[in-house]
Amino acid sequence: MRRRDLLLAALPLGAAVLAGRAGASELPPKRLPVQAQSVTNPQLLIGGDKGSTAGRWGGLLAPELERGFGHGQVISTRMTVGQDGVTAANLFDTQTPPDGTTALAVPGAALVAALSGEARIHFDYSRWLPLFFSLLSPVVIGHAQLHRNIENFMRDRPVRIAVSTLTGIELPTVLGMTMFGLRPIPVPGLASVTDAIAALRDNQVDVIQILDPQGSAETRTAIEALSHDGYPALFSLTDSVPLEIGGQRVPFMHDVLLRENHSALSSLLYGAWTALSAAAALDIGLVLPMLTPPTLVAEWRHACDLAIDSTDIRTMASGTGRKLLDATACTGPLRQMAGDVTSIMALRRWLSTHLPDWRMG
Repeated sequence: MRRRDLLLAALPLGAAVLAGRAGASELPPKRLPVQAQSVTNPQLLIGGDKGSTAGRWGGLLAPELERGFGHGQVISTRMTVGQDGVTAANLFDTQTPPDGTTALAVPGAALVAALSGEARIHFDYSRWLPLFFSLLSPVVIGHAQLHRNIENFMRDRPVRIAVSTLTGIELPTVLGMTMFGLRPIPVPGLASVTDAIAALRDNQVDVIQILDPQGSAETRTAIEALSHDGYPALFSLTDSVPLEIGGQRVPFMHDVLLRENHSALSSLLYGAWTALSAAAALDIGLVLPMLTPPTLVAEWRHACDLAIDSTDIRTMASGTGRKLLDATACTGPLRQMAGDVTSIMALRRWLSTHLPDWRMG
């Protein structure tokens, strides 16, 4: 066979080989590179009803997040029952897929309930991915004699404390009194600032905790009046936001304890108190599920950064004693709120010892 005929005869075979190689180089559809995911139809799951802390934050955040996301995104909000956010947190952990669609807006009361070991808790907040936090500095107010020298009131002296429920948001104040050597007696049913202040003035309680001392002009005025009338601030639960009442700087409880009963600082209950106080100081947290894809987390965080840097939110925060943290800055506080296993078990043993007596009144 001549060379020319041999080459012509080989052409179909060569074409088939080339076609085979081309086909072999194509990846199966499931292995083809996928386009980057993007958040679609974002939703805020609100830890409370419209009148709750989370509900008010939801109304403030939604339009700012829409601007942060851009591309015509519309944020929907889903309210839940209750004020403490436990219902929403349970739904978030048990029914919300990590698809980047839903973020939870939750107050610190839900975390306090979880730390206390309440049976209704079905979530693990230590596994949440924070987007932003708003922090408060709750203040504890009591009779003047407690303020002058709390050490004189040690040795198991009973101290009545206004609380919403026995394991409510005031639990860090109840535990704190124990570390001063006092015997706390919670007086439940005093959830509002107005009711707590009235009970203090009527000598129904000795100590109250005000969660949001700078939240409104009415609250600030009421606290100033208490200070003037012999009910000064004993300490703040955290030092997130410096507090000044009646021209005096309010001390941080750690510093008061260091002066009055420093040995308590090395106890397991102090570790539990630290977690409780950090949790109670959480005004609102916006979080995503643990396994949310990184690209979607980044998109949410970018939108949140723009939202909390908006004029409206910054003005509100600075005027009401709130400290806003972006996602990166939330890591340390979230770790503190989670506490360590040993301290949390000590807290629950302490509660199991005292709750029966408290329930009997």
